Amino acid sequence: MNWPVLILVGIAALSLIIFLVWRNIKDQHQLEEQLKNDYPKSKDEEDESPIDETMK
Repeated sequence: MNWPVLILVGIAALSLIIFLVWRNIKDQHQLEEQLKNDYPKSKDEEDESPIDETMK
């Protein structure tokens, strides 16, 4: 067999797998942040001013 060609193809395949895994992790973090920001907050969470300040 032609060992240099097999080694190059192996390195290319390994690089592709590493890139896809890294990209998947990055996209997962972006999706989680987007879901956190898009989730509508309840009225209690929107108005978090302390009661003492509103009573003055």
